Amino acid sequence: MLRNLVRGFENALKLQVRVPAHNTALTSATTTVARRTLFTQHEYESHTRPKTSLAVGANISSHAMPVEGDNDYVPYRAEQETGTRASVLISKLREYFRLTNDEVARILNDENVHRTYRNRSLGQTLDELQLAGVTKRSIVEYPWLLALDPKRLDLKLKLIQTMDTQDINHFVPFLRLTVPRLRKLVGALNAEKLPQLNRVYYISEKLGVSPEIVTKYLCKRLFILEMPYEMFEKNLEHMIHYNVSPINMLKDLWAFRYTPKSVELRLERAQRAKKDKIMPWMVRCPEPILQRSLKLSLDELQVLGKYTSVVEYVAHRLGFTVDETKAIMDRHPQVHTVRVTKIKEVLDYLLNETNFTRFEIAQVPRILCHSLKTTKQRMEELDSLGCRPSSVVILCRSRREWAKFLEQWTPNRSGTQETADNKAEL
Repeated sequence: MLRNLVRGFENALKLQVRVPAHNTALTSATTTVARRTLFTQHEYESHTRPKTSLAVGANISSHAMPVEGDNDYVPYRAEQETGTRASVLISKLREYFRLTNDEVARILNDENVHRTYRNRSLGQTLDELQLAGVTKRSIVEYPWLLALDPKRLDLKLKLIQTMDTQDINHFVPFLRLTVPRLRKLVGALNAEKLPQLNRVYYISEKLGVSPEIVTKYLCKRLFILEMPYEMFEKNLEHMIHYNVSPINMLKDLWAFRYTPKSVELRLERAQRAKKDKIMPWMVRCPEPILQRSLKLSLDELQVLGKYTSVVEYVAHRLGFTVDETKAIMDRHPQVHTVRVTKIKEVLDYLLNETNFTRFEIAQVPRILCHSLKTTKQRMEELDSLGCRPSSVVILCRSRREWAKFLEQWTPNRSGTQETADNKAEL
């Protein structure tokens, strides 16, 4: 269009130069023709078009589209908006996988998708994933799949297909790796000849966890798939033997990097200390931390004695039934996470030294979570002021509320003391 305008201007200038000066009528006509050519006769037609009366315009159907003039205001209508890249992506997602609104929002809110879909179309990537057999569940779980480059995605899918797999969705998390890194990993897995096809399915079978969950955690710790098989197998057998939770193993895979002998020794020490829950971090933590953890476990067993849980111990100390004590502790659930050694110290102080009754403690179970040092300090401050708190809840206040309470109590005490002094003088 710009080229036509430039040519029109050039033709108009040439006509003005070549036409004689005395032939003004011919020059005017030529200029008019050139002007009509430049502006597509829009202005000429607007002058020559017959005007429609208001009476005739009133009979026009309401469904007819209004004619937009030069200065006419046309209100915005959402239904007239043309499709964007986001709307095209949403329509394809709904067409292929029948996603809900929440699932579509989760995909579009992904950082990689949100950054990519405006720059290039993701439809080709989506088509390639669907042809490869990637399911709706994998798309929703890993939205970043849509942001992968189609050419690299094709290479990665071909590499994964060279392995003996039961389902392509079991190895979807590995698509985030670079092509060279994935090629190296696939080569290591194909080199192993296992009855379970590869090490991923071997771990899944041993732990009783689905392959999708296994690869979800292994994709962040690829050394598990490349370390010596004998070393990995022995460490895995040790952790299963000492009842380490499968999900805890997958969340903390660094413990597998230690020698099988050291792993077995650490787990055996934890079992001798009668740890109710053996964790993988006990294998890799420094020796002082492990000793402290084992000591705390032994101290808790000594405090519990014949009782098997903290609820039973608290019920015995406060003189309630187990069900009543559980209901009391459920009012402040954090009490269930407090060590029994700390609960014993707090109960000893409240019942023996402050003379609080078991009913007052039961009304405020939150006191069992507070620091014993802070509780003692506040009781000493109240004793110095001659105040005996009416409820244990006063000791549970925050530092700001506690300071405000002391400020309110001190003037009242001063006023009472002055009144007593005046009566004595009289």
